[in-house]
Amino acid sequence: MAKSNAVWGIDIGQCSLKALRCTLSPDGEGIVADKYDYIEYPKILSQADADPEELVREAIEQFLSRNTVVGDKVAVSVPGQNGLSRFFKPPPAEARKLPDLVKYEVTQQIPFPIEDVIWDWQQLGGTIEDGRTIDAEVGIFAMKREAVYRALSPFNDADIEVDFVQLSPLAIFNVVCHDVIDVLPDPANFDPENPPPSIVVISMGTDTTDLIVTNGIKLWLRNIPIGGSHFTKQLAREMKLTQAKAEHLKRNARMAENPKQVFQAMRPVFNDLVNEVQRSLTFFSSMDKSAEISEVVLIGNAAKLPGLRQYLNKQLEIDVRKIDEYRRLSGSAITGQKSFDENLLSFAPCYGLCLQGIQKSELKTNLLPREMVVERIVRAKKPWILASVGALLLGCVLGLYFEHNALWSVDPEFKGTNNASWKQAVSSADRESKKSAAATEIDTTQKANLAKLNLLGSELSSASDRKTQWMEMYSAISQALPKDPFVEELRKQGISSVNPAEFPFEGRKEIYIDHLESMYYTDLGQWYGEVKNVYERQTAETLAGGLTPADDSDSVDEQMEEDSFGDEEETSGGSSKLSGESGWVIELQAHHFHNFEGDTSVLSDLDYVRSTIIKQLIDGEVVLPDGTYKFSDLGVTFPTVVRADERMTEKFIEFDPAEARKALNGFDAMGRGMESMSGFNGPGTADQRIADGETTFKANLFTFVVQMAWQPRTPNERKLAREARLKKEKEEATAAANNEQSVDGEDVQ
Repeated sequence: MAKSNAVWGIDIGQCSLKALRCTLSPDGEGIVADKYDYIEYPKILSQADADPEELVREAIEQFLSRNTVVGDKVAVSVPGQNGLSRFFKPPPAEARKLPDLVKYEVTQQIPFPIEDVIWDWQQLGGTIEDGRTIDAEVGIFAMKREAVYRALSPFNDADIEVDFVQLSPLAIFNVVCHDVIDVLPDPANFDPENPPPSIVVISMGTDTTDLIVTNGIKLWLRNIPIGGSHFTKQLAREMKLTQAKAEHLKRNARMAENPKQVFQAMRPVFNDLVNEVQRSLTFFSSMDKSAEISEVVLIGNAAKLPGLRQYLNKQLEIDVRKIDEYRRLSGSAITGQKSFDENLLSFAPCYGLCLQGIQKSELKTNLLPREMVVERIVRAKKPWILASVGALLLGCVLGLYFEHNALWSVDPEFKGTNNASWKQAVSSADRESKKSAAATEIDTTQKANLAKLNLLGSELSSASDRKTQWMEMYSAISQALPKDPFVEELRKQGISSVNPAEFPFEGRKEIYIDHLESMYYTDLGQWYGEVKNVYERQTAETLAGGLTPADDSDSVDEQMEEDSFGDEEETSGGSSKLSGESGWVIELQAHHFHNFEGDTSVLSDLDYVRSTIIKQLIDGEVVLPDGTYKFSDLGVTFPTVVRADERMTEKFIEFDPAEARKALNGFDAMGRGMESMSGFNGPGTADQRIADGETTFKANLFTFVVQMAWQPRTPNERKLAREARLKKEKEEATAAANNEQSVDGEDVQ
């Protein structure tokens, strides 16, 4: 069962049982006392004729008869003399390694076998710098295992489940930090060389006194074997009284017939107590020379002894005060009661235990045996384990039931609502399945035959298309070549030779193809990356309205050098154009004689090539049997002069005058004047213009190489390409017209 937020702090002392129940305030910040109990034993547990176990058992029974602890947390304290406390300063170390250092220190400082003790530890102060804990102090607190079990025995007998076991002086330390010190120092700003003032707490019990020195961060403890019972024994011995009468006289010393005599009788114990306190403080000061003690606080019922505070104040020369209230403990219904107020000083351990149970304490160590914690966890989980096992068994049974029903529902003999069994349905399904398999087999065979026919047809048609495409490409290249009208007319008459004397080579508007090569590329982008720079410059000059003689400002060598054809720095990056696309690269090795040496009034050399075949390949049209297309429609792109002569080359050509005379006379007979033809030197007959001795003529030869990309297209593909091109041209023309109208409109305005 889950426990509430209420905590019972129970302190079993030598003369009484004290218990205090606290809860959190509604705002979650304060502590509220809602119940308490104070049960005094008929005898002090340390008296010779007392039975401690019986007295404690009766006190617990009386406590349970007036209170209930079921559902609440329970924290109990054990006397300081039953425990062991050690403090050490670890070297700077990573926080995760601190537990290992503590374990080693425990084996060194606890003078008992480690398996015979129950211990816990807590870091006191310290800061973290660069992942390391520095200026920290570690407190180790331990008890013998048998002492812990002996302290828990009366609670186990009464079926009270204890959650916390704490040493009484540590519980008092929590009270001092929470209720006595106004402002706790910040560990991050704590200066070990200049610490805040320390407070000395003297907690007087029946048999012993706990001395606690703390500044809110550091802690030092000592148990002094002098308590309230020593004053009683001293009175009984000096004044020849019984134990009971001596106790009564001690508590009412101021009302005695001779108070001075009573104080004189107890004086030796006063002196012993002061000496022990002074010795302890001297030892503490020798250990911590920077510590400064500001005041002494008295708690415990024995501290109510008349004259004790004044005597300590005088002897220690330090301000000594008793706690007359718990400032931060609310619940006036409890704190305002007379019996609680009379025993206020003895409730400090209970208050500290409640603070720890509500998680408002500074020290959080717990000496409850781990095996008891594990046993409780197991016991708490047993009902859940049994419930889980039961649910698992129920699930198995239900699963078996449904599995059996499901198995029967598919049994061959099972009959449904139509009184038909699975056996009959399976037989019928098998018959239909066989029919379906036969039909599927026939369909598969027919599909395979159809695929073969389609493949055969595709192979035949593709082979025919490829042959046609190459013939169309040859025709297109032929149409791209410039044609001289005069020479063409002669060729129509069957005359293939033209006299250079009458029609010089310089005037012939022709280009001659010497060789045609082709190479297939799986990635045309690789080729385009090599010709990109040359192509872009040549295209810009070719399409910029056509070349004129004035454009020929650079020689062929200079143009090719500026284009940096093959320059690794320009072309190594390649281009995204044609990247990943396959196709052919067509190479034309050609020459022409349209070169006028020293005459810059006409186009010659490379400029003549650009203005004729290159311009035609870029923007010209070609006529095919199924229509007129541009070369781009056929898949021809990026025509580029990739290599050319640096200059014109003189070449001497042999010529047969007789054959030329025959040809020219034949052409004269056609009734056409030769003098009217471009390139002729003047009027006259053929016999006059051709001398028999002229057989060798000089020509200015210019050779070059053109490459272009070709991605063959079927007739349907090129028609679609033409339609897309015409549509784009129309859209661009419309946009240009609209833009011109818009500009004109603005001019008018």
